[in-house]
Amino acid sequence: MGGVSAATELRRRLSSTHRVIVIDREPRASYPPSYLWVMTGARKPAAISRHRGRLARKGIEFVNAEVRHVDLAAKQVRADSREFRYDYLVIALGAELTLESTPGLAEAAQTFYTLDGAERLAASLRYFAGGRLVIVVAGTPFKCPAAPYEAAMLLEHHFHDRKLRQKVEIEISTPESLPLGVAGPAIGEELTGLLAHKGISFQPNRKIDSVDGAKRELLFADGSRTPFDLLVVVPEHRAPALVREAGLVDETGWVPVDASTLETRFENVFAVGDVNYVRLADGMLLPKAGVFAEHQAQAVARTIASRIDGGSAGRLDGSGRCFLDVGAGAAAMADGDFLAPNRRIDMKQPSIIWHWAKVAAEKYWLWHSY
Repeated sequence: MGGVSAATELRRRLSSTHRVIVIDREPRASYPPSYLWVMTGARKPAAISRHRGRLARKGIEFVNAEVRHVDLAAKQVRADSREFRYDYLVIALGAELTLESTPGLAEAAQTFYTLDGAERLAASLRYFAGGRLVIVVAGTPFKCPAAPYEAAMLLEHHFHDRKLRQKVEIEISTPESLPLGVAGPAIGEELTGLLAHKGISFQPNRKIDSVDGAKRELLFADGSRTPFDLLVVVPEHRAPALVREAGLVDETGWVPVDASTLETRFENVFAVGDVNYVRLADGMLLPKAGVFAEHQAQAVARTIASRIDGGSAGRLDGSGRCFLDVGAGAAAMADGDFLAPNRRIDMKQPSIIWHWAKVAAEKYWLWHSY
């Protein structure tokens, strides 16, 4: 989301004498916030996907290739067999998702964090006739901090619709002490209250250690065990290997950037979205979320345009909205300025209005981006 937003804004701000190139290994882009609707069958993948070749209509060059190497000294990117020199580089490679770091997890778990994974989970749900469904967060940080809780509530409603709710136990286990910790304890407690109201068990401060596939049990670092019939995981996130190999990450494992311009320690090299980290005034990190990837992209585009044509540099907008589908056609909404010194995030109560606002955001992104 961040890369295409940066390219679109740069193309709008720069004359046609300047080239804007997007490189991606996937020919089609999809809208990640809607993967949960794919999971429940409310969306088909084609409805939330667009071919990246459509970027040509905006004057943006699209190269369908996998980036193999970034040479910061030579200012070159190698994508498959081609070499691209750059004057300005925007890294928007996202987070790499892995299940392999937890023994047994890859063999036993499903996920909605990829489009293919959401499709496979949707197929499994069609044949799930009851039992214990566990959603486990493998590690932090992870993108879209509301997603596991939203998934639990959508699944709860899904089983109601199928008249299976009394046959299904739903549990969330997470290393977090509260949901949406960066939004503050009041929001976290409000969300745990919503989960409790729906009969969803919330198990905080639990770090998964391994999975016993034969016994269908989760083993946690504190020695506790949890049985499951269907296991859904938020995979561990890490920066992609080529970003690590390029020397862009620090001891956190993520790319540090200037909090205003999103520039890395390398001149004219920027990082937007899930691959970076922005530290807030209280030491917490800006959430890895699409709304912030897009804000970062806008700031980067303005900064690059100012260095080429003059004018003021961009500055990151810290305002963010998060829609949380709760099922039955309703959604809650949390919003506020995450960069404010005295951060205050407010939660709007579940309403059909916020659900349709989320739908509108999906439709707008698919129209505006491609």
